[in-house]
Amino acid sequence: MRLIGLYVPVIKALTVAMIATLLGLMIVEVVMRYVFLSSLIWAEEACRYLLIWSSFLAAVLAYERGELANVELFRQRLPGKARLMATILANALCVAFLAVLVWYGSVFAARVGGQPIPAMRFLLGDLFGPEFPVPRMFWVYVSLPLGMALLAIRMSVDLVGNVKLLLRGGDAESDPGARGT
Repeated sequence: MRLIGLYVPVIKALTVAMIATLLGLMIVEVVMRYVFLSSLIWAEEACRYLLIWSSFLAAVLAYERGELANVELFRQRLPGKARLMATILANALCVAFLAVLVWYGSVFAARVGGQPIPAMRFLLGDLFGPEFPVPRMFWVYVSLPLGMALLAIRMSVDLVGNVKLLLRGGDAESDPGARGT
């Protein structure tokens, strides 16, 4: 649990930095376009990729705060032990689904991630020549498996904690720390 306490602030800092960078880039792009009648060729694409990365990382933060979509109406009608069992089942299904996303996201990133990032190819090619190494789309595509792996790890911690609680004879009402999706 201490490890979770360490990596959540890191994810929060990364997400905030990405969103701040995105906001700064968009402001610069608007000023460049409408004041100087020029445009940064790479700004829109960079903002898109920052948004993708921050969205997948923010899923962990949303889960941590209990803000992921869930179906509480059904679970709240169950008695304590049944509610805990429903939470365990929901978490197990979510972790399994996230594992599928991690697997296929990794396969996709490895398979098609070799293509260069389009705007970077133009920018770096113009600045340093066509032989200059350009960042690959892999770094964009890997955001899904990485973000979902981090979310699966966080959900797995709660899953293990809830299973331990159930095995000790506890229920969702006796332990306010019983969490789930």
